[in-house]
Amino acid sequence: ICSAGGPMHIGNLLFIVWMSDTGALIFGRMSKKKQSTSVDASTCSNDDDNQLGAFLSFLKSISPGKTLPGLVGALITGPLSALAYPIYLSSGESSTCSTSDEVCIDDSSTSTAINQLMHNPIVQKMILGLLLSLSGITGDLAESSVKRISKKKNSGGLLPGHGGVVDRFDSLFTGGVVYFYFVLA
Repeated sequence: ICSAGGPMHIGNLLFIVWMSDTGALIFGRMSKKKQSTSVDASTCSNDDDNQLGAFLSFLKSISPGKTLPGLVGALITGPLSALAYPIYLSSGESSTCSTSDEVCIDDSSTSTAINQLMHNPIVQKMILGLLLSLSGITGDLAESSVKRISKKKNSGGLLPGHGGVVDRFDSLFTGGVVYFYFVLA
């Protein structure tokens, strides 16, 4: 991995995942602050809570501190962070034929446009940022679920106030796998 730009790839992975986590934290805290300063927020039912449904209720049962604005914040900052990081993702082969004996027939201009769009480095970076945000959320929820099952608040005492070492790197466990398969494989 070092010969293939390893430090740049590791930096890209860390930057996108940690910025996505930071975006989730900032958006989530801003929404909680607005809810706590609202006079009638505690007395009336929130329409957003009614619309969240079973899926978000399930997520809250795993990690009660998570908010919908935090989720949206992660999904916004991930792709923006991927665009901001100065790395070029190769566009790969534009042809879908693997051998010269194979006949490529593409009579659809739509599939050609989609193929060209998917090989655009900007689109690739945005998709990477979105995938890393989603995988980071998944890793965070998986780690929260393990802590909830084991009835532990923190995964360790090495980093007080941060939930433990595993809590700092839970998003990277899943994000690293996604990054490898999307970019390097």
